[in-house]
Amino acid sequence: MVTKKAFTDEEYFKLSEAVYQDGTLNSKKINIELSDRTKSNWKVVSKLNDKATDTQAFAVVPEEKGKDGRISYNYNNMVFVYRGTKESKDFGSDIINVFAGTNARTSLDRKSKNPFQVSEKWTKEVLKEFNPKNPTSTGHSLGGALSQYNSILHDFNATTYAAPNIYQLLPEDKQKEVREGFYNNSIIDFTHDDDMIGTFDQFSSPVIGSQYIAERNNIKVGVKGVFGAIPGHYNETFEGCFSSTGTMKLKVDVDAIIKYAQGIDGIIHLLQMSNDDLENIEKDLQLGSKKIQNQLEDEIGIGGAYSELTTWDIDDVLTELCTKYRNGIYCFYNPDEFERYYEMNHHTCKLLKNFQIELIDAAQSFRETDTRLGEWISNNN
Repeated sequence: MVTKKAFTDEEYFKLSEAVYQDGTLNSKKINIELSDRTKSNWKVVSKLNDKATDTQAFAVVPEEKGKDGRISYNYNNMVFVYRGTKESKDFGSDIINVFAGTNARTSLDRKSKNPFQVSEKWTKEVLKEFNPKNPTSTGHSLGGALSQYNSILHDFNATTYAAPNIYQLLPEDKQKEVREGFYNNSIIDFTHDDDMIGTFDQFSSPVIGSQYIAERNNIKVGVKGVFGAIPGHYNETFEGCFSSTGTMKLKVDVDAIIKYAQGIDGIIHLLQMSNDDLENIEKDLQLGSKKIQNQLEDEIGIGGAYSELTTWDIDDVLTELCTKYRNGIYCFYNPDEFERYYEMNHHTCKLLKNFQIELIDAAQSFRETDTRLGEWISNNN
């Protein structure tokens, strides 16, 4: 059973930043400062520093202060924090597993050690040693990929940043779970739309869990942005993009939302055309049914093919053969099915129209709030 998210997006992000600092691998405690200037203290209970594969990580537990002022540590809410690629010279080799999947020269089907194997072995050992009830994980870039990989294999929640897709590295049964949306609520990744790594789908592989385009600050990363391919990949581009509650702010394109909302009119128009077409088909069926009835009634007259039959006889035959008798017509089709479609079509159009109105109102409200905030900032600086 997948565990529950225990901390805010900002707390997970700050931990994913802290693991990049070499000093944390030698520290017993980690202190992080949040946007509201509050501090969060953590105890390091296990460390991973595999030099052969250049894989680093630590497991931390949060500090808690009781009513009596005494400090304790909550081992149940342990967080596994995996480090991403720190040195640009190692960037390509460190993520070859992620980009090439099972065809990589150091992929998981080979005997050579790699960060995924090393981190999974360490994670398994830590879980066995401490047996936390609600472990979660985080990481940035390759660290995010390692976080997602271990979270899936060990069934715990992950909040990651700019993590590349590792679908091809997963066992087939886990790939099936990804396709079925099993991790949509337990694995969340935040990335930027100007990050080729964070948005890379590993050659049309399904997204693992849920991925959101986050708000981006104006920090320029220079040449390490690889000529505009990944300027939004680096962890500093997420700084200052969290709300007062620690939630990651998402990028919202108001004009695009309104444009898409207006496109709902086209969908409603197509549904209405479909409804009209079906009504015309039903009218033709009614005319055809009435024509059969009239022809039979004409033949019971003098000199007709069925002159020995009465109107009651014709009614009996038509009643036996038809599906429904409605409005004086023996229907040789099921009019109830048509009625059900008309009702469903009308209900769908109404829901779409209401959704369109709510979506446009929400977008315009966001724009107004954003404008007011911008004016307030301008007037108070």
